[in-house]
Formats: sequence, C-alpha cells, structure tokens
Amino acid sequence: MSTRNGPHARAHSTEDRPGGGGNNSSKNAARYSRAEYAKVVALQEEVARADADYQRLRNAYLDTVQKEPTHEVALAMIGADMDRAHARLQALIGLPRLPFTHEPSTVMRREAQQPDEKH
Repeated sequence: MSTRNGPHARAHSTEDRPGGGGNNSSKNAARYSRAEYAKVVALQEEVARADADYQRLRNAYLDTVQKEPTHEVALAMIGADMDRAHARLQALIGLPRLPFTHEPSTVMRREAQQPDEKH
C-alpha cells in the first residue's frame, strides 16, 4: 500500500529534502554555505596570525623591559608596534575601539616597573 498521497506524504516529500527535487534554491544554499565557510576559515587564519604577531611583540616588549629597561627608543618602537597589532586584533574580532582604554604597552610598562608584590 502506497502512502504517496496519505497523511505523511508532505513529511516525506522529495522537495523538502536537501538536494531533493524542487527549485535550485537548495543547490544555491549549498554554494552559499561553502563560500561562507571559506570566509570563516580565512578570518580564523587571519585572527590567528594577528594574535601570533601581538604575542610575539608583547614577549619582545617584556624581554626588553626586563633586560634593558633604560632603552626608551626600543621600548617606544616595540610598544607602538604592539599597540598597532593589538588594535588590529581587536578590529578583526569585532571589538570597538574605546577612547578611554589605555594602550597595552602603557599598561605593561606600568606593571613591569612596579616591584613584585606577589612573592
């Protein structure tokens, strides 16, 4: 006995299934999702690179603060690069640039100059 025209016919319709009959909208949706997936993967790679750049500059800044705290030119140059890398990372993630926040290099310099109170 066929249920083609029975109460469950709509639930099992080939037009409702992905890739089934009907118009080409399901095929276009698959292409759209692949394109979106490619964009997401590319953005994730870009965020990973930006984060790696920021961490590399942050480590260089901390190293310079510990080894040569009087080398102000190096601290200023690395700090400026670190601040730009941090701003780029925030922009990629989608965080707005807030006018009242301090640059990461300023905060790190302040923390590095304070005596260790943890020990």
